[in-house]
Amino acid sequence: MTTQPPALRWPLPGPSIGVTGQPVVCPECGERERLLIGLDLDDHSDEPSFMACPAGHRWLEAGMPRHVGAQLLADAFDIDPSLYGRLDELRDVHGGEEPGT
Repeated sequence: MTTQPPALRWPLPGPSIGVTGQPVVCPECGERERLLIGLDLDDHSDEPSFMACPAGHRWLEAGMPRHVGAQLLADAFDIDPSLYGRLDELRDVHGGEEPGT
């Protein structure tokens, strides 16, 4: 399993449901809203996604495989290619690190 941090963290809209149909919740505080998913355009694996809640708890979420985040990011870049040039700004807002750091 890759343990590199995501390239970008992005807020999921509303309560999230994983690919298994189960709600995605913070395992420490039970938060279901404003969860952040780690996005990495190059990681299309079925490994668990890096997740975080507003309280700063972080975990690996098996219900959200990394290929889901990669597809979300690819779709966002298709809609607005200028996002490539704004990754640093988005990292400042939501967090994330360059893969491999």
